[in-house]
Amino acid sequence: MISHKYQCIFIHIPKCAGTSIESAFEHFDASHSRGRQDHRSVRMIQKPFPIFKAFSSSDNLKDTIRRFREYTRTQSNPNNALTVSKAQYKNYFKFTIVRNPWDRAFSWYKNAMRDEIHQKNYQIPAGIDFETFIEQFAGTGYLRPQTYWLKNYSGAIDMDFIGKFESLNQDFITICERLNVSDKKLPHEIKSSENEAPKKSISLKAKAFIDNYYQEEIALFNYRFEEHCSLVCR
Repeated sequence: MISHKYQCIFIHIPKCAGTSIESAFEHFDASHSRGRQDHRSVRMIQKPFPIFKAFSSSDNLKDTIRRFREYTRTQSNPNNALTVSKAQYKNYFKFTIVRNPWDRAFSWYKNAMRDEIHQKNYQIPAGIDFETFIEQFAGTGYLRPQTYWLKNYSGAIDMDFIGKFESLNQDFITICERLNVSDKKLPHEIKSSENEAPKKSISLKAKAFIDNYYQEEIALFNYRFEEHCSLVCR
């Protein structure tokens, strides 16, 4: 999300409360349709565009393609097409929200299981169990590592602030203070079914897979399953 009004760039990692953040900063004022969220990575926004590094890694190449594809397609939310100048990219407050990878993966799984459009778009079999789901879809689509959204073309993470889903309310206050705004409230845009039990379980095998596959972000953001995750193992 780019906001020229608030002079900020928010990197919306899927399933990390980004819809609520974007709503609070009026990103949806021009659109209420499906696909209104802005899930662009840093590389898709970064200025100036470092052409000599665009092909130095597979992620750089893929995001270069995505970057120019986004320029040409019609956006369901016109705010998703906003860009920044070199000076704005340098000076705007850049922030994101991350989440422990076990809850994030399980949240995306539950979302996909109740949404036939997601199942069709991502070719997810209806009724697939979580263990099979994470082994099959880890690293694809919304389940790419969180560092994918945050690394620039040099491989560095140059956010001004990285908040956490697990401390969202306090971190949102910090974000507002940094942006010098005092009239913002954080809505809960996407809520889980009220019929869902407060505690969900995953298998030890699924946990071990996530431990290994997302080990970079687990270490980088200092996550511990027992301390930060709402799930239990069975």
